[in-house]
Amino acid sequence: MISTEGTTYEIAYAVAAYPGENTDLHRFQAITADGDIASELYVAMDTLIIANIETAPAYRREGIATALFAAAEARLPQVLHARPEHRTEYGDAWADAVGGDTEDHEDDAEEDEDIYA
Repeated sequence: MISTEGTTYEIAYAVAAYPGENTDLHRFQAITADGDIASELYVAMDTLIIANIETAPAYRREGIATALFAAAEARLPQVLHARPEHRTEYGDAWADAVGGDTEDHEDDAEEDEDIYA
Protein backbone atom coordinates (compact mmCIF):
# COMPACT_ATOMS: atom_id res chain seq x y z
CA MET A 1 0.00 0.00 0.00
CA ILE A 2 1.11 3.52 -0.73
CA SER A 3 -0.51 6.79 0.15
CA THR A 4 -0.09 9.98 -1.84
CA GLU A 5 -2.04 13.22 -1.82
CA GLY A 6 -4.40 11.68 0.76
CA THR A 7 -5.32 8.72 -1.46
CA THR A 8 -4.30 5.16 -0.67
CA TYR A 9 -3.34 2.74 -3.42
CA GLU A 10 -2.74 -0.99 -3.34
CA ILE A 11 0.35 -2.05 -5.26
CA ALA A 12 -0.37 -5.27 -7.12
CA TYR A 13 2.19 -7.49 -8.85
CA ALA A 14 1.53 -10.05 -11.56
CA VAL A 15 3.18 -11.64 -14.56
CA ALA A 16 1.03 -10.47 -17.45
CA ALA A 17 1.19 -9.39 -21.06
CA TYR A 18 0.99 -5.73 -21.98
CA PRO A 19 -2.42 -5.07 -23.57
CA GLY A 20 -2.36 -6.15 -27.20
CA GLU A 21 0.90 -8.09 -26.82
CA ASN A 22 1.63 -11.79 -26.27
CA THR A 23 4.83 -11.59 -24.20
CA ASP A 24 4.64 -11.84 -20.42
CA LEU A 25 6.15 -9.01 -18.40
CA HIS A 26 6.47 -8.11 -14.74
CA ARG A 27 3.45 -5.86 -14.12
CA PHE A 28 3.12 -3.51 -11.16
CA GLN A 29 -0.15 -1.62 -10.72
CA ALA A 30 -1.34 1.06 -8.32
CA ILE A 31 -5.03 0.40 -7.72
CA THR A 32 -7.46 2.74 -5.95
CA ALA A 33 -9.96 1.64 -3.30
CA ASP A 34 -12.61 1.84 -6.05
CA GLY A 35 -10.62 -0.62 -8.21
CA ASP A 36 -9.37 1.95 -10.72
CA ILE A 37 -5.88 1.43 -12.11
CA ALA A 38 -4.09 4.68 -11.37
CA SER A 39 -0.71 3.67 -12.76
CA GLU A 40 1.07 0.69 -14.34
CA LEU A 41 4.71 -0.26 -14.73
CA TYR A 42 5.78 -3.10 -17.05
CA VAL A 43 9.29 -4.60 -16.87
CA ALA A 44 10.69 -7.13 -19.38
CA MET A 45 11.13 -10.60 -17.90
CA ASP A 46 14.48 -11.33 -19.55
CA THR A 47 16.27 -7.97 -19.60
CA LEU A 48 14.57 -6.26 -16.62
CA ILE A 49 14.25 -3.11 -18.75
CA ILE A 50 11.18 -0.95 -18.23
CA ALA A 51 8.89 -1.60 -21.17
CA ASN A 52 6.23 0.95 -20.20
CA ILE A 53 5.16 3.22 -17.37
CA GLU A 54 1.89 5.09 -17.48
CA THR A 55 -0.23 6.99 -15.00
CA ALA A 56 -3.83 7.96 -15.71
CA PRO A 57 -4.19 11.75 -16.11
CA ALA A 58 -6.32 12.17 -12.97
CA TYR A 59 -3.54 10.65 -10.84
CA ARG A 60 -0.44 12.29 -12.26
CA ARG A 61 2.08 14.32 -10.24
CA GLU A 62 1.40 12.34 -7.05
CA GLY A 63 4.52 10.16 -7.13
CA ILE A 64 2.63 6.97 -7.94
CA ALA A 65 4.90 5.93 -10.83
CA THR A 66 7.92 6.53 -8.61
CA ALA A 67 6.35 4.32 -5.92
CA LEU A 68 5.80 1.57 -8.52
CA PHE A 69 9.45 1.87 -9.57
CA ALA A 70 10.48 1.47 -5.92
CA ALA A 71 8.22 -1.60 -5.62
CA ALA A 72 9.80 -3.10 -8.74
CA GLU A 73 13.30 -2.45 -7.39
CA ALA A 74 12.34 -4.15 -4.12
CA ARG A 75 10.94 -7.24 -5.86
CA LEU A 76 13.26 -7.75 -8.83
CA PRO A 77 17.04 -8.23 -8.84
CA GLN A 78 17.43 -5.14 -11.04
CA VAL A 79 15.27 -2.62 -12.90
CA LEU A 80 16.74 -0.73 -15.84
CA HIS A 81 15.54 2.29 -17.75
CA ALA A 82 15.54 2.02 -21.53
CA ARG A 83 18.18 4.02 -23.33
CA PRO A 84 17.20 7.71 -23.77
CA GLU A 85 16.66 7.30 -27.51
CA HIS A 86 14.01 4.65 -26.73
CA ARG A 87 12.05 6.85 -24.30
CA THR A 88 9.32 9.39 -24.85
CA GLU A 89 9.99 12.96 -23.79
CA TYR A 90 7.95 12.37 -20.62
CA GLY A 91 9.58 8.99 -20.00
CA ASP A 92 13.01 10.55 -20.30
CA ALA A 93 12.15 13.28 -17.80
CA TRP A 94 10.70 10.70 -15.39
CA ALA A 95 13.75 8.43 -15.69
CA ASP A 96 16.03 11.38 -14.95
CA ALA A 97 13.91 12.41 -11.95
CA VAL A 98 13.53 8.95 -10.40
CA GLY A 99 17.14 7.91 -10.99
CA GLY A 100 18.38 4.37 -11.36
CA ASP A 101 20.41 2.53 -13.94
CA THR A 102 19.94 2.57 -17.70
CA GLU A 103 20.37 -0.43 -19.97
CA ASP A 104 23.95 -0.91 -21.11
CA HIS A 105 24.76 0.13 -24.68
CA GLU A 106 27.48 -2.52 -24.88
CA ASP A 107 24.85 -5.26 -24.63
CA ASP A 108 23.54 -4.18 -28.06
CA ALA A 109 26.99 -4.48 -29.60
CA GLU A 110 27.35 -8.00 -28.17
CA GLU A 111 23.92 -8.96 -29.51
CA ASP A 112 24.85 -7.61 -32.96
CA GLU A 113 28.03 -9.69 -32.92
CA ASP A 114 26.01 -12.79 -32.03
CA ILE A 115 23.52 -12.17 -34.83
CA TYR A 116 26.10 -11.60 -37.55
CA ALA A 117 28.79 -14.00 -36.34
